[in-house]
Amino acid sequence: MDGYIEAVYIEEGALVKKGQPLFKIDANSFQQDVYHKKAAVAAAEAGLETASIQAQRTAVLAAQKIVNSFELTAAKNTERMKKAELSQARAELSAAQSKLAFTNIVSPINGVVGSLPYKIGSLVSSTSPNALTTVANTQRIYAYFSLSQQQLNAFLQQYQGNQVHDKFKNMPEVSLILGQGEPYAMKGKIQTLSGVLNASTGSANFKAVFPNPDGLLWSGASATIQIPTQFSAALLIPKKAVFELQGKYFVFTTDAANKVHTTEIIIMETATEKDYVIREGLKAGDRIVTEGLGNLRDGMVINLQVTSSNK
Repeated sequence: MDGYIEAVYIEEGALVKKGQPLFKIDANSFQQDVYHKKAAVAAAEAGLETASIQAQRTAVLAAQKIVNSFELTAAKNTERMKKAELSQARAELSAAQSKLAFTNIVSPINGVVGSLPYKIGSLVSSTSPNALTTVANTQRIYAYFSLSQQQLNAFLQQYQGNQVHDKFKNMPEVSLILGQGEPYAMKGKIQTLSGVLNASTGSANFKAVFPNPDGLLWSGASATIQIPTQFSAALLIPKKAVFELQGKYFVFTTDAANKVHTTEIIIMETATEKDYVIREGLKAGDRIVTEGLGNLRDGMVINLQVTSSNK
């Protein structure tokens, strides 16, 4: 449907309630169409009434053998046709009334108004490049993130439950780190997992929901999800002790003679701000170098200043 904007009742960023008027579209042509369709319904009702009377009269005459059965069948078919015409006219009236109702555009939800690309007098239609506006319900914000198939399997195995929805119940609350690096005050909960892996990336999409009573989170913004992971026993090493080569991770270990050895390690996806969780490559009691890595080479003998760690 096409029409000119007659009125704009809201401003960008305004809070609106469900059912609150947003726009008024010029309704003159749609109102005229409703009048036309109402007249068509009235004509169809009159035609059906006439056809029904004729069918009744023909049935009486046929019973008295004054007319043959063909004329009775024709009269009944005419009545059926008029019923169909009335049904069609009523359907067209309903469609016209719906279009007229759409000229008064109201908010479908409680939320915040987005941008207003069209002003009073603008011609808009269903093929317009932009929507009249958007209304976002920001009382709850959905955060979408993804995990690769390998990460997904390891992630889900941490939690009890036979089905995925059972595992969701046992997952801890998650945190949101905003774009400026500050943590969001309220915790969220992982709610859903897509049932199909993304064909192009091979990843699975999750959705977490966060309460947003003060409107501090904005629809379309970017942030980082932090998912806590608990271990009954784990080996941690400082991130500054680790270096990467061709996608692999290494540390410098020392033996009893203080000789340096390049040692490959495998880290877990889970990490703290300063430490990596080690999966393979080290054991408790191993000594690693944490300072001056740029000056070291495999096989060098160094003087150690040993510090202990309970990590």
